[in-house]
Amino acid sequence: MSRTILRSSAVVAAAVFAVGLAGCSATPDGPAAGGSSEGSANITSLVQADGVTPYDDVLKSLGAPTVPADATVCYVTRTLSNEYWSFVADGVEKRAKELGMKSQIFAVNDESSITEQLDKAKSALNQNCSILLASPISATGLDSVFSEALAKGVPVAVLNDAKGTLPGVVYSGPDSLTTGESAADFISEKLPNGGDVAMVEGDPGSSNALNRGQGFKNGLEKHTNLKLVASQTANWDQTKAQDIATAMLTANPDIKAFYVQNDGMAFGVATAIERAGKTGQILLVGTDGIPQAKKEIQNGNLTATVSQKPGVEGAAGVDAGLWLLAGKQVPAWIEVPAFVIDSENVSQYATGMP
Repeated sequence: MSRTILRSSAVVAAAVFAVGLAGCSATPDGPAAGGSSEGSANITSLVQADGVTPYDDVLKSLGAPTVPADATVCYVTRTLSNEYWSFVADGVEKRAKELGMKSQIFAVNDESSITEQLDKAKSALNQNCSILLASPISATGLDSVFSEALAKGVPVAVLNDAKGTLPGVVYSGPDSLTTGESAADFISEKLPNGGDVAMVEGDPGSSNALNRGQGFKNGLEKHTNLKLVASQTANWDQTKAQDIATAMLTANPDIKAFYVQNDGMAFGVATAIERAGKTGQILLVGTDGIPQAKKEIQNGNLTATVSQKPGVEGAAGVDAGLWLLAGKQVPAWIEVPAFVIDSENVSQYATGMP
């Protein structure tokens, strides 16, 4: 199996091998070739609207999925210049290869390419993908394509970001509210006497950014000796994060900790802290757990990261689509919990991502 990355020449070119083949629609009795107006109702009825179950439990309950003939899974992701999304794509490809099916990856140029991502999603669906996976930049930006896919009997799963409310769409990933709250809990543990804290946010249109931010604030409500003195969006941009953190440190010189909503931005904040001469004096907690973040923890430039499991998220999305094609009921949320990596356990996760 191979990986097809559809993106402009501005991004490093990748080899293109896989060709989408005919999709399948699900019925309560199992998969059937071709789509129909009944596909949406069939798929939606199989997705348990209020279900939240850890991936390992779903896999144990439903067993390894079967693959229809000529099945292809398509993943519409965000920019692969953000290493995290590359790991999700790798998880999709690896699971598809294990199961003996084809995969295609459709990536965009940057984190703000909402229109480009919509075009990629339309292209994926037009290539008769059997399963459509996506990590939407905007929470509702791909809903029109998701609705069309479901109407054709094509299962849809969102991986990690932009957990939406469209019936029939499965979500594979962590609870971002819990992710943000975990950061607040960690900071509270490290600062028993409390103090001023700041937050650097992602794109305000991103579900991950909104929920991580709200989760962090929820955590601070439990730890009343921590005071949020500054919070501003850097739109997932490392340079912007550095500039914002520099301004925050100037305006609030007593900041004791930063929570940053992804690791890339955390690297920018680390530079701001270093230039202020406060490396090691200010706690810095990122999010995602990408390999460079773990190196920065080992080097003492990053205190911790709330790590996610992109490979597992990708695998769970593939499995969810196949289970639905087989007519099996699937929870609307397949949970893949995040966890904190710091100096005490970073050696256990020296390379790659789970």
